[in-house]
Amino acid sequence: MLDLCTDSWMVANALWGWLQQWKQSNWQCRGKPIWAAPLWQDIAARLEKLVVKVCHVDAHIPKSRATEEHENNQQVDQAAKIEVAQVDLD
Repeated sequence: MLDLCTDSWMVANALWGWLQQWKQSNWQCRGKPIWAAPLWQDIAARLEKLVVKVCHVDAHIPKSRATEEHENNQQVDQAAKIEVAQVDLD
């Protein structure tokens, strides 16, 4: 199982069900092609092999309300700005 926490509502909603809707509607939403369809199609294909638990983390909150997930999100954001790692999911 893959636990995925994201501060992107787009990613969270896509993984919570939009991908299935897009796939059923030939990768369209309201009659228009979805943004970055080839990337979402690749993600959908990879998810067929995985069990994914998705959570959304608010990115911009006061430090007084920060949880471990928020702190981890901040660290990941900082690391992403410094270096992009190549991950082979196959």
